[in-house]
Amino acid sequence: MRTQMLAALGAAALAAAGVTGVSAIAGASSGGSPSRLDDGRDFLPQSKITEQQAIGAARTAASGGLNEVDLEHYSGHLVWNVDVGSHDVKVDADSGKVVANSKDD
Repeated sequence: MRTQMLAALGAAALAAAGVTGVSAIAGASSGGSPSRLDDGRDFLPQSKITEQQAIGAARTAASGGLNEVDLEHYSGHLVWNVDVGSHDVKVDADSGKVVANSKDD
């Protein structure tokens, strides 16, 4: 009985750790901050910078509240599209450089 109880507790602990790990990957990028990524999750393995790095770069180009973040193709490059205030800031997913900054209509 005790062996079965310990086995069940061990399995429950492993399951909980697995769920936590998956949640961390799906819901946040480095630094433990919650993810704002809306579209483009399939492109994550192709990005050399993290979502948080892209947000940091975008905030150097525009000010205001942080809204939606997408990972998409723009002018033949993979970019993070970060909505900061009334601006649409595109950050190169390889270099982390701001490649476009336009005011939303």
